[in-house]
Amino acid sequence: MKSLAGLFTTAAVAAALTLGLGATSAVHAFDEHESTIDYRQGVMSAIGGNVGAIAAVVVDGADYGDNLQMHTSQLVDLSQDIPSLFPEGSDFPETDAKEEIWDDWERFEELASDTREAAEALHTAVEAGDEDEYAIRFRDLGQSCQACHDDFRRE
Repeated sequence: MKSLAGLFTTAAVAAALTLGLGATSAVHAFDEHESTIDYRQGVMSAIGGNVGAIAAVVVDGADYGDNLQMHTSQLVDLSQDIPSLFPEGSDFPETDAKEEIWDDWERFEELASDTREAAEALHTAVEAGDEDEYAIRFRDLGQSCQACHDDFRRE
């Protein structure tokens, strides 16, 4: 005879499997590009969150300087291949991405590379503890992000 706890465990596992199968079916029903757009928006939001946290420290003086290296490291990782987040066919009108991304792909790649390089330069300054460089490198990062947003993002 099964214990009461065993019955609950069995029921919980059965429920989880049933829910999991339902979720799998729903994921398969999702259009490929919708999931790509969701992923892209998540990555770009993570970039924005890290930039906001860095601004709070570097610009506003928040007392979280010990976290700068973590945030700049994440920016470097997240910005490694921004163009891969924009495959052809993911230019739905309900996104902030302008069609100009795919029309001027070389310029988009150039600006994404500028952002990656600016993130790397900021991270290098933070790793070195070169506080005199933080504001300069952060400004460069902001300018590179803004240049791309000006040309390729709906506001």
